Amino acid sequence: MRALLSGLLLFCTVGLFAQNFDDYFSQRTLRIDYLHIGNKHQEAVEISAYKTREGWTGTRQFLIEPNRYGDVLFEAFDSLTMIPIYSRSYSCLFNEYRTTVEGETIVDTFEECINMPMPKQTILYRFSSFDRYKKKTQLYEGYFNPKHELMSSTPSKPYQMMDLQVMDLHIGGKAEDCLDILFIPDGYSKDDKELMKSDMRRFCSYIMNCSPYKELAEHVNIRAIKGYSEESGITNPNTNTFRKTLLNSSFNTINLDRYLMCLHVWKLNDIADLAPHDVIVIIANTAKYGGGGIFNFYCTVNNIGTHSDYVIVHELGHLLGGLADEYYTSEVSVRDYYPEGVEPVEPNLTTLVDFDNKWKRLVSSDTPIPTPATPAYRETTGVFEGGGYVAKGVFRPCQKCTMKDLLYNHFCPVCKQTLIEVIKYYTND
Repeated sequence: MRALLSGLLLFCTVGLFAQNFDDYFSQRTLRIDYLHIGNKHQEAVEISAYKTREGWTGTRQFLIEPNRYGDVLFEAFDSLTMIPIYSRSYSCLFNEYRTTVEGETIVDTFEECINMPMPKQTILYRFSSFDRYKKKTQLYEGYFNPKHELMSSTPSKPYQMMDLQVMDLHIGGKAEDCLDILFIPDGYSKDDKELMKSDMRRFCSYIMNCSPYKELAEHVNIRAIKGYSEESGITNPNTNTFRKTLLNSSFNTINLDRYLMCLHVWKLNDIADLAPHDVIVIIANTAKYGGGGIFNFYCTVNNIGTHSDYVIVHELGHLLGGLADEYYTSEVSVRDYYPEGVEPVEPNLTTLVDFDNKWKRLVSSDTPIPTPATPAYRETTGVFEGGGYVAKGVFRPCQKCTMKDLLYNHFCPVCKQTLIEVIKYYTND
């Protein structure tokens, strides 16, 4: 298994190992809560709070993130030398909102947060945003002194009093040496206790029976928070259905009916801080089909339905790998997501502007580019037109893939390789 990880890890370079974790960081986690404010034409970051918790389970070797798949980049520097010591990219609901009709003119506010290892000395940190043309805009610059800043510890007392408990589902190794996935339930009342536990185990099995997770089981941990809502079910404004739940998740996020998301990101992360985690998955108690996944942010999935196995691994593809949706026939609310003449940052899409740095090495020399979607190329890794919500001008690696079709355990070679690289990112081998 270790050979599989190292053999397919394409982004490892000497430069990524330049910083020694112990030189700059202690074994604690610093969380910066902030507001992301604006619309299509303006944006700003407003810092809300610094929070801390025991332990750091994230990467200790890839301190400078190897790929900027996200729309936001967080960077931390030693304040005396200005040496970069940590970076993390991620995407967010705000950057989806600003591509909608409402986002053209209406200013809105979204909760966000960033986790990093606790610095030993004062750092200068920056938030920068990238538009769909890859233009970088610095949003915020500030200093953090661990000896002087006022910090609160998480989990805070209100969440401890809620009798939230941690449930181990699959433990492959130590938290600091594994990808740690954490399930948090929403819309399960105390009457749904047995259903909740059954669902947590079921969704764990969906992940661990899917490639590449099943081949790398010793590098993956899955836990769940056992937490209850006042009422069963999930809010759906389109049917005038409103429920009092642990996370207040809701359908119709950014005016897309099936988009099931949580806007209370600080509360979500307060609860998540009860357990080791690298990524958060919300499992929502609803029969309505829906979900969502945002790179290095969180993902959601509904618990009842014939395609639950597909939905969880598809949304994890977004959350973990920064993988794009490859479909182009379903309704979406975002617009102009992949501008003409710009190479997408996502690893599984190309506009052929910079295909040499995508999966060209995996395409046989006798495979035409673009590749016709004919039976002759049904199992071929090529360049097939249609993806990223549009039928023309954007290309994907294969005719069929879990990031495109309602197919469980069917990631194409490009998507599978990306997920393997992500698992390696967290293993600290």
